[in-house]
Amino acid sequence: WISRSLKPGQVFLDIGANIGVFSLYAALYKDIKVVALEPSSESFATLNANIRLNGLEKKIDTYCMGASNKTKLTKLFMKDSSSGSSHNSVEKPENQFGSYKAKDQQAIIAIKLDDLVGLEGSLKPDHIKIDVDGNEPEIIQGGKEVLKNTQSVLIEIEGKNLSNNFEMINSSLKEAGLKEDETWRNKGSGRNRLFVRS
Repeated sequence: WISRSLKPGQVFLDIGANIGVFSLYAALYKDIKVVALEPSSESFATLNANIRLNGLEKKIDTYCMGASNKTKLTKLFMKDSSSGSSHNSVEKPENQFGSYKAKDQQAIIAIKLDDLVGLEGSLKPDHIKIDVDGNEPEIIQGGKEVLKNTQSVLIEIEGKNLSNNFEMINSSLKEAGLKEDETWRNKGSGRNRLFVRS
């Protein structure tokens, strides 16, 4: 998806960047600007260390924050607080597979995507990756204006997002002018769905 879709001069927004696999790969492309959001302080530290190790500080901007349907101060609930861990969640200890007992929590800022791009110095994304283990519907709700100008969105769909929320996710992205490319459903892990501007 990154190899095919990103073009020189474009902006890639990585929501749920973790330790930076997607961000680092995208930043290897000439004249691509990457904006990475990662709320976990441990993963955020590793993300920045990986960026420095690869000399990509000028190509990737990182922000230790989450995304949601409202801009607010909230909590990140963590099943595992170690760097690179997953299945954590913003606002409540509930991810795409249901409720869980959080071992740790961290105070964070969660931002609405439409508010993010309205900040001075912010860049409007051409392509977005969303992998936040359950909070995907809220992020889409908070980015209705941003999504109208986005060329493609790669979003993780599994658990309750597949069984309960997919129709809402699909219709919201369709309203923004994005249509699912169903040929991507069985690629890789099979968890990611690709939506493109037709």
